Amino acid sequence: MSSAAVQPPPPVPPPPPSAAPSAGKGIHSKLYNGMIGAADKFVPAKLRPLWMHPAGPKTIFFWAPVFKWGLVAAGLSDLARPADTISVSGCAALAATGIIWSRYSLVIIPKNYSLFAVNLFVGITQVVQLARAYHYHQSQEKLKQEQPVAQN
Repeated sequence: MSSAAVQPPPPVPPPPPSAAPSAGKGIHSKLYNGMIGAADKFVPAKLRPLWMHPAGPKTIFFWAPVFKWGLVAAGLSDLARPADTISVSGCAALAATGIIWSRYSLVIIPKNYSLFAVNLFVGITQVVQLARAYHYHQSQEKLKQEQPVAQN
C-alpha cells in the first residue's frame, strides 16, 4: 500500500469576462449596441478573440486609445514649430499625464496595452518638446551673456 495521497486536480480558473454591450438605456447606447450587434456577424473566427477581449473594439478601453493617438500626431507635428512658441506648462502637463497614465494602464484590469502605448508616446513626444524648449531658453541665455562682451 502506498502512503501517497491522491491530490485532486487544481481548480480550473474562470474564463476571462467577455466584452459586454453597453448597459445604458439612452439613444446613444442603443445605437452603439445596434452597430456592434451588426458588426458581430462579420467578424472572422481568427479575430474573434480580439473582438471579444475585455479591452477589445467593443469597449471604450479600445476606442479611447485609438482617438488619443491624435495627441501623438499633434505632438509630432509640433516638432516643426519654432521652439520659442512651445508652451512649457502645456507640454509638462501632457508629459506628466502620459507618464502617469502609462503606469495606470498596466495596473488596471484588464491590462490595456494599447492605452499604455499611446500614453507612452504622448509622454515621449512632450518630453522631446520640453527638451527643445529648454535648449532654446539655454541658448537665449547664452546669447544674452555674450552680447555685453561683444559690445566692449
